[in-house]
Amino acid sequence: MNSLRLSAISIVLILGHLSFATSEVAVPKVHATPAAMDAQAQTTGLARFEDYPSLKAFSGQPAPVVLASARYGRTYRTRLQEGAGSGPNFAGGFTVVSWGCGSSCQVSVVIDARTGVLSQQAVRTTNGLEFRRDSRLLVADPVHPGDPPLDRCAACGVPAAYEWTGARFQPAGPGPHPHLTTDQR
Repeated sequence: MNSLRLSAISIVLILGHLSFATSEVAVPKVHATPAAMDAQAQTTGLARFEDYPSLKAFSGQPAPVVLASARYGRTYRTRLQEGAGSGPNFAGGFTVVSWGCGSSCQVSVVIDARTGVLSQQAVRTTNGLEFRRDSRLLVADPVHPGDPPLDRCAACGVPAAYEWTGARFQPAGPGPHPHLTTDQR
């Protein structure tokens, strides 16, 4: 592991980036505090959670995940089953599940807690997500106080906001929205 970490650091230094990189998988950020989101909205001009309230509430036992509802279902079955079992954490009745896909890389998908159906889109980030159970807004690659400026951070990603429609993500606000991938069947 140490030799792999040194290799990643060497590559970053060779490419001239000033940021620090390792081969370890970053843990995605989950759930935003109101203070963090207010600071982020002021810094980046992104949408605010309270502007996108959940439309439905969910109570009760979440449905088991339907692995066959998306092409990636069987590949990530353990993580998806664990996530679905924990219940909704996003947009009232949905569960965001994330896993690492390499150094500074996370993939996140949505599971409907009522039906267990998987989203046909995935969100790819380098700096995690912020979301809340009472909001349909998801912020990819959020900016936090104390983070390096985006123009000097090779691993920070592009902050962007997305609105969950109940079936898919739509870009919320101006700017680039490079995070979405679609499950091609």
